[in-house]
Amino acid sequence: MAPSKEVAALGSNEIVSISHDQTLKASKALLAHIKKAAKESAEDPSSKKNLLADAEDDVTADTPVWLTLTTKRHIADKSRLQPGKIVLPHPLHADDEDLSVCLITADPQRAYKNIVASDEFPADLRKRIGRVIDVTKLKAKYSQYEAQRKLFSEHDIFLGDERIINRLPKILGKTFYKTTTKRPVPVNLQAKVPKVNGKRGKRDKKTASGENNVNAGTPAQIAKEVNKAVGSALVSLSPSTNTAVRIGSASWTADQIADNVDAVATALVEKAPRRPPCPSG
Repeated sequence: MAPSKEVAALGSNEIVSISHDQTLKASKALLAHIKKAAKESAEDPSSKKNLLADAEDDVTADTPVWLTLTTKRHIADKSRLQPGKIVLPHPLHADDEDLSVCLITADPQRAYKNIVASDEFPADLRKRIGRVIDVTKLKAKYSQYEAQRKLFSEHDIFLGDERIINRLPKILGKTFYKTTTKRPVPVNLQAKVPKVNGKRGKRDKKTASGENNVNAGTPAQIAKEVNKAVGSALVSLSPSTNTAVRIGSASWTADQIADNVDAVATALVEKAPRRPPCPSG
């Protein structure tokens, strides 16, 4: 049985909420500080400048905003190679037209290339998908370190079919998994199991995992999964008391940052280990 991707909540079920007003106040202060620092850097004659940049707005647009959760105990018992996804009120990369996504699929890749190229697949999302490759061709073409480095540099986000995601660490190695920057994010590319009497039936694992069975979702289903993964906050858990999650960019409004902080903090705190309740009596 494969290990669960979820982190079990321990101890008391009581969740301590954070004040949205305080979060909004902190977001305003942080954004003001970033913009002030960018302006001072732009006006400093001794600082290195990008000749193609257009004032300090270009600097703040690319500055990520992170939320750090600190716990008294390790938030996970071991490192998780697959990042978890937290859906955000304000998705990441929504306005990044130059974003390049590499979609790693189960075999055969031609089926998924046809889906991405179909008229039913959103044109704006299609432009973002720079490569569709199945796991067999990935292993054949990118087994060498230099080839892996080239692939790593060519795309901003890597998505992996849930059916083959566990095979990717061995194929892509330390080039992708030494840091959490571009670890492949799991996505469900399979067709949905039809509902019976209002309930969704169980998937036939033997049929779903067959080498010659594509069992791909519809263009709309796959597009929804890709958009969800690209826009979500990604959480890479490890045996540590600190967990950092990107929640936005410095070019966003304080309200957008605060909304995403609330969503991520709530999701993380629900899964964070807590002190077990004291025995009564």
